[in-house]
Amino acid sequence: MHCRRQLVELTDQYEQIRALDAEVLAISTDDLSGAKAIVDRVGIPFPILYDSAADLVREYGVYDLLGDGLAAPSTFVIDTGGVVRWSHVGRRTSDRASAQEILDQLQQLRQLQQLAPPPAE
Repeated sequence: MHCRRQLVELTDQYEQIRALDAEVLAISTDDLSGAKAIVDRVGIPFPILYDSAADLVREYGVYDLLGDGLAAPSTFVIDTGGVVRWSHVGRRTSDRASAQEILDQLQQLRQLQQLAPPPAE
């Protein structure tokens, strides 16, 4: 339920996210049929990747943090170089970053990138 709410929020803010030259990738370790039902019902415009073996969530260190054998609700802002610039890892299933928090982080990252000197040749 909390996951669906976050997906709806991100869908509602997707144009603003894209305007910041960012992309949303959702990762689900849940049953694929459940993820497809949400995509179909809500009309989610961004990809939902299926990680049935929880390999990626283990790699990011967010697997089974709550002792429930699931991925902790997590959000990562990753720059084009693959560097994690911000993260929110929930302490309970309802603890998720809001779309506004994510937008704020993306705006800050964009401002930093605009202020950065050009790469040396």
